[in-house]
Amino acid sequence: MNKHKAQTLKQWNSNPCGAVGADGKAPYGSLAFFDSARESRYGKTDRWMREEIDFAPGKGKKVLEIGHGMGSDLLTFRENGAEVYGIDITPEHHRLAKLNFKLHRQKAVLKLTDAANIPFPSNYFDIVYSNGVLHHTPDTVRCLTEAYRVLKPGGRLILTLYYTYSAFHLFSKFFVDGLLKGKLGKLGYAGLMSTVEYGADGIKVKPLVKTYGKRQLRNILGDFSRVELKTAHFKTEHLSKLGWLIPRFLEKPLGRIMGWYVIALATK
Repeated sequence: MNKHKAQTLKQWNSNPCGAVGADGKAPYGSLAFFDSARESRYGKTDRWMREEIDFAPGKGKKVLEIGHGMGSDLLTFRENGAEVYGIDITPEHHRLAKLNFKLHRQKAVLKLTDAANIPFPSNYFDIVYSNGVLHHTPDTVRCLTEAYRVLKPGGRLILTLYYTYSAFHLFSKFFVDGLLKGKLGKLGYAGLMSTVEYGADGIKVKPLVKTYGKRQLRNILGDFSRVELKTAHFKTEHLSKLGWLIPRFLEKPLGRIMGWYVIALATK
């Protein structure tokens, strides 16, 4: 297995995405665990999602999520009437997502597989959705080629990746952690960036973390007929100790300039 994908398994089998936001009193894998993790996701850690992502594409629309994690977002699509499918490379994500859907008495087709070879027919889905996932694979372009293939003509890609020119990347990670605290010299850039993920130390656990600029992403999505790009998710703490100078009400407008995520809404 590719070394980067091996690190992906090590990272998210041990620290499933979103689990840290769950109620600590809720038993791992319980209904309360999943519900509190989803509530934390939309209400605290990633409030921007409810404003920027349309989770109600229409009843019966076929939605594929690349990197379904514990299934929080896919479950939200399902509860809004979509016919949902998900793929993930991480066994613990796959296990938890199946359990999440079972506990909520909802249906989904979930497959443990690599997005570089999506096991579905061409022109099959109305929407392909991937949030904060494809910057962790060395096969990002290949995965997006596959996403394009399985979309119906006129279908939509909803994609989020880490943004190169975000305050969090440039100031908090590179300048403060990397230069002022000396982690860049100790860990190297790849090691430093891996530490943005909960539980990663940049040495023993070192998932691949890439960032993308708008021009770069637009070029990658060149086969799509229409591409809209925007950024979101800025918090005052992204400016480290200088964050106290920024009023909280400016977080949303600053997110449109220097947010941690670049969002692509693309039509095939």
